[in-house]
Amino acid sequence: MKKIQLNEEQWRTLVALRDAQKSQRPTLAVKVSNRLRSNGLVVEDPRGGSALTEQGLGRLSLGR
Repeated sequence: MKKIQLNEEQWRTLVALRDAQKSQRPTLAVKVSNRLRSNGLVVEDPRGGSALTEQGLGRLSLGR
């Protein structure tokens, strides 16, 4: 997996999405940048919320 360089805000967004998904909270309040979507780390669900992709979860496992 290619380690896409993320700034602090993008990293916090991925962590917030992971935490929200684990606790099954809605992700509508999490603001996601276009860069995270265009790199395939995050997708938008049918309700307008965001969800991490397998690639996004993998990127989190690589660490900051």
